[in-house]
Amino acid sequence: MTAKAEFLVLLGAASRALLFDRDSRLLGEVIEDDGFIVDSLMVNAKACAVPRRGMLEACAMTLGLASVTGMTVAVKCFELSS
Repeated sequence: MTAKAEFLVLLGAASRALLFDRDSRLLGEVIEDDGFIVDSLMVNAKACAVPRRGMLEACAMTLGLASVTGMTVAVKCFELSS
């Protein structure tokens, strides 16, 4: 089974991002120094609200937090084009 990334969520600086499928399942994390991969993914992406709370919870867990309540990092969501 293959999954396609539908959403990219930036955590703080654009050098760290999480990828989610359309069911809001976490597919992977991108950590980079130069931003090339994230910039490439965002070429045709559209800013959107985070579609599901589960995505924010995954962001919090990635940051080592117990809940979304403790998040102080800016979160920006983008819908990736097909």
